[in-house]
Amino acid sequence: MNELAKQRNDVPAHLQGYAKAKIGNVDSTDRIIPRIKLMQAISPELQDFADEAKAGQFWHTIAQQNLGPTIKAIPILIQKSYVLWAPRNDDRGILARAMDGVHWDPADAEFRVKPKGSPTEVTYRTAKTVAESGLAEFGTSIPGDNNSAPAASLTYNMMWYLPDFPELSPSIIINTRSSIKPMQQLLSRIDSKPVPHFCQVYDIGSIQQKGAEGPYFNFTYTGSGFADEHNAKLCSDLFDQFSKGGWVANDESQDEPVFDKTTAGKAINDKDIPF
Repeated sequence: MNELAKQRNDVPAHLQGYAKAKIGNVDSTDRIIPRIKLMQAISPELQDFADEAKAGQFWHTIAQQNLGPTIKAIPILIQKSYVLWAPRNDDRGILARAMDGVHWDPADAEFRVKPKGSPTEVTYRTAKTVAESGLAEFGTSIPGDNNSAPAASLTYNMMWYLPDFPELSPSIIINTRSSIKPMQQLLSRIDSKPVPHFCQVYDIGSIQQKGAEGPYFNFTYTGSGFADEHNAKLCSDLFDQFSKGGWVANDESQDEPVFDKTTAGKAINDKDIPF
């Protein structure tokens, strides 16, 4: 990441002569990548950073910095997974996940939960795969209610480079639940372009919408041309570096609005994801 370091303008003059050094026998697979969150009314940052964080604006979790209502970004890499969450009133958080989008970890596990709106406790069973468990289907968060959300959340972790914030790059945006549809639309848009994804530039903004739990802010992705020569080379290198896998987001939190069957987007197949 030496190239990114060179772009920083806040390094004291007496330190600018030092070259980056390798800290030990670690590589990109050992890194936890910072996350950019779209602030919601229920986001804890609105209380923790009352003077900085604003609903409908973007927040960098490591820098603890408000990036504003719109950010310019270049897509680097995406991970598709499924996450089985405990209900919000249950402090267990993530119960299981399928990082490869197929196999549950833990497999063949059972979890007793009481989802919001359910009169009784229900049991989630992971089986060996997401398909076998059926937990990604509508009607599984509250068995018997065919309009209830899937128990497991389809999740896209997209790694981005921010030309206006090179010192905060790369960063990850997590799209899940209500933000699945705009991400899938973005993937189709990316695939339609004549150049690689890491040469495309997008403006990421927000729009207020109505959901099953009330108003919330959702993502918007608007094309903003192509990367210049410098950023295209830099993002190509980042793609090569992180394509080896092993990277994870800085944190995951369940402040994403829950959607029901009426607010869900149509899923796309793995083969339609361009990278």
